[in-house]
Amino acid sequence: MMKKFMLIMLVCMCVMCGWAKGLKGKTIYLNPGHGGYTTGDRPTATINHEMMDTLSFYETRSNLWKALETRTHLLRDGAKVIMSRTKSGYVTQAQMEKGLLNENQESHAVPSKDKVDPRFNRVETDDDGTGQQQIVALERIACQVDSIKPDYFLSMHSNAHKNGSKVNYLVMLFRGETGKPYFENSDSMARVMWPYVFHNPLSVWSHYAIDKPAVVGDISWMGGTPPGTPNRIGVNGYYAVLKFRAPGFLVEGSFHTYDPERQRLLNRDYCRLEGIRYYRGIRAYFRGKPEKVGYIAGTLKSATEMMDHPRYTYREGTTDQWKPINQGMVYLYDDRGVNIKAYLTDQEWNGVFAFFDLKPGTYTLRYKAYGYEEFSEKVVVKADQTTYTL
Repeated sequence: MMKKFMLIMLVCMCVMCGWAKGLKGKTIYLNPGHGGYTTGDRPTATINHEMMDTLSFYETRSNLWKALETRTHLLRDGAKVIMSRTKSGYVTQAQMEKGLLNENQESHAVPSKDKVDPRFNRVETDDDGTGQQQIVALERIACQVDSIKPDYFLSMHSNAHKNGSKVNYLVMLFRGETGKPYFENSDSMARVMWPYVFHNPLSVWSHYAIDKPAVVGDISWMGGTPPGTPNRIGVNGYYAVLKFRAPGFLVEGSFHTYDPERQRLLNRDYCRLEGIRYYRGIRAYFRGKPEKVGYIAGTLKSATEMMDHPRYTYREGTTDQWKPINQGMVYLYDDRGVNIKAYLTDQEWNGVFAFFDLKPGTYTLRYKAYGYEEFSEKVVVKADQTTYTL
């Protein structure tokens, strides 16, 4: 008997709010957290890869994928975007041998026991040869933000508990105390952002709700820990990257120690979808115009087989219990029945697929995978929305 796919339809919500008049002319600073492939860049083993293998999970890579997608959409809307980095582990061996490092970069060195190509051992330069900066030292980033005074700052990360934990939630942290931001509007920005990022049907949350946000001051979040020593420009706070005088916050988009989420974060398109949600939140804050295109995203999973692997602990009774299908084909047909796109799911045990920049209308998805029954369904794409299937 052929096995069946399990797919559930959802449509993303749109939240309208008001502040300014659009993104044109606004300066947005994006900080993809971390930057290299070191022990300090949150390496974690995955089903297919051991820890410190550059193909396994590193927060460096997923954060960058999110930020690059956010930048793409912001630029389309006329914003000026500054990124702290646009690459990961990019300093060449020749540069390393010349000793092009400063004292702030020393902390990013990989101990000799790390089994990583030496080219990934140092991750900071002033630019990559094209004029694009590549910096990861947190104090340098904070000082630059303080100097530039952008209209909006966003630092993108994922969180960690202990490996195998079932904890997975979203949290947004601004400099200051809950209800008392140390720079005005930082908490307001995060609250506008919250519903867009929280609405992610491909993930499974363990805490909070769309109407009960975790938008908190970093001092309060750390249990009232004193601000500590000011940085070189005299700014106090808990998180070094937030020690500046400009509106902004840090987002922990999910927990990469929740095994199913970590497998999803290995998929670039899954990270791109998160980047689009950040864009929507930023755009909503400035009352920007909605996009004219829509998106389809989902996960291809077995309807009858539960996942069973020591590196895949899931929350029981959720969609994460079902076995993701590797190397499955998803075909997209337009309303005339013409196959216009296709997506091959990866081999990283997430089943994620996505189609971007689609004209609004009715489409058909057809799913095929070896050993499973074929299945088709119609989906409706609306402008500025993402239609999800699970």
